[in-house]
Amino acid sequence: MKKCIYLLTITFLFVSCGTKSEEAKYIPKHAIGVMYVNVKSLSEKSEGLNFKDLKVNSLMEDKAPKELKDFMDEFMTSENINKTFRKEYILGFMTYKRLTGVGGLILPINDAESFEALIQPMIDKMPSLEKETNVGKDDAFTVYSNRELAIGWNNNTALLIGANNYAGAELKDLTTLDASETVLTTKYFNDFFDKGQDMGVHITSTPLGDAFDGLLSMFAGLDINLEDNNIAYYGSFEDDHIHTETKLKLNKDIMSLSGYKDWMSTDYNRDMLEALPKDALLVGKLSINIENLHEHFYSLRDNKTLPIEAREELRNGLKKMDRDFNKEIGMDTKAFAKIFDGSALFALTEGQTVKDSVYNYNYYTDEEEYKIVETKTPNMFGAIGIKDKAKFDRLFSKIKDQGAPIKEISTNYYEVDRNTFMVITDSFVFFTNHANSADEVKNNGKLATNLSDFKHKDKLSHSIYLYTKENISNVVQDYSNMFNPYGRNNFYRVDDMDEFTEISGKLYDKYFGENHYYIDADGAESFTYTKGDKNSLVQTILYGDELAKAMSDLDN
Repeated sequence: MKKCIYLLTITFLFVSCGTKSEEAKYIPKHAIGVMYVNVKSLSEKSEGLNFKDLKVNSLMEDKAPKELKDFMDEFMTSENINKTFRKEYILGFMTYKRLTGVGGLILPINDAESFEALIQPMIDKMPSLEKETNVGKDDAFTVYSNRELAIGWNNNTALLIGANNYAGAELKDLTTLDASETVLTTKYFNDFFDKGQDMGVHITSTPLGDAFDGLLSMFAGLDINLEDNNIAYYGSFEDDHIHTETKLKLNKDIMSLSGYKDWMSTDYNRDMLEALPKDALLVGKLSINIENLHEHFYSLRDNKTLPIEAREELRNGLKKMDRDFNKEIGMDTKAFAKIFDGSALFALTEGQTVKDSVYNYNYYTDEEEYKIVETKTPNMFGAIGIKDKAKFDRLFSKIKDQGAPIKEISTNYYEVDRNTFMVITDSFVFFTNHANSADEVKNNGKLATNLSDFKHKDKLSHSIYLYTKENISNVVQDYSNMFNPYGRNNFYRVDDMDEFTEISGKLYDKYFGENHYYIDADGAESFTYTKGDKNSLVQTILYGDELAKAMSDLDN
């Protein structure tokens, strides 16, 4: 455990202290996962932050092992870090080899002498490591290793390998990699490596294809190609926001099974915006082409990627589902898919605070005690687009006839279950737990102050979109408390996790503001805006520092 702490500490300080990733030649082309961290950009963005002032330093003084503290004080100085490492890219990778996972970290160093001087105190505390010299191409590497850990370096690069077995052999293999065997020869790496991002992670299924294609065919009857499925994730700390992006590329076999490009939609019923409140702290949107989704699901009956038995079972299951639909609601699944347009909107606003009583029976006094507590339930609003009103009316009539807990208030206005209201219009169904809003939509077809002029309306063009305003954490906590309203109001103590959730929410609101997250057929993207006059990296570090301090205080 100590050796892992040492290595992680070195890596963290290196980041907190390139222009081109020459070290990529040490990543094997059969790597399943590859990551990079742009140390140069992160170093420049954190220049205004004095890491010695962080609260986490005092926490480490109190709780870190003495050996680590001594190591930090004596060797991990800014002078030593800058002397040892080049501010370019940290690279990492993961492979599946010899029936086990192998992880690697690649660090750019200034020279072998400086790195050895820095790492030697750690090596001295691990006597189980074997030393080898003159390893690899040009006999340039020095290697220390045991079964689970290997550290090696030449005059430009340091390699760290973790494995269940044969860590030393894995590292030595990297030092003799032929150019044709590196990740630089793959289809994806050049496109993946984006110098404009602070960090990136790429995962590919290609190395698993040879190993598992045959097994899936033999044991599951799946005639499927697992190669060329790729997902790339990027993150970057900009001046006033954190930007992340995910890119997805699937092969033909996986695409034929998922079919999501056919049924993921961007269209939505714009009338629904008038039923959602303007002051929403959270707005969510979903668009699906239900008819295309239905067609795709039924097309799987003839998809030869699936085994014959699975296709036959699917045929029988779909026939039974159609029979059941006809019996219960008087239409088959194809007709049902034509009722709704596939778009839905959702919103939350801050609720009203109400007083309530929490009771507790005291076994010692044989008396019932109580205390007054304040609870808050967020106001929730939702709308689902209708495509065929006549079919919807027939469906809803069937549902009422079957005894569903629906109380009619007036025409097209209902109370569903308890404290949930539903209003049916010609183009959408509206749900809310806020009675006054339900009355307003029923009487006017819309809310007086609504989302029709939503300032982020352009982002509703995505298939899935989620917007949260600053101070959303309070509403999320209130929403969570709906399912356990008195959990943190017991007589004896406040649960540590509840208290930490409350503290972390306040800290989040201190450092972060609006958030935008959206998903489309080719990937996802998010923008998290930060508060204050410092850039988003510094604000994120300060947030994490205060969060660590809060956790420590609760533990004490």
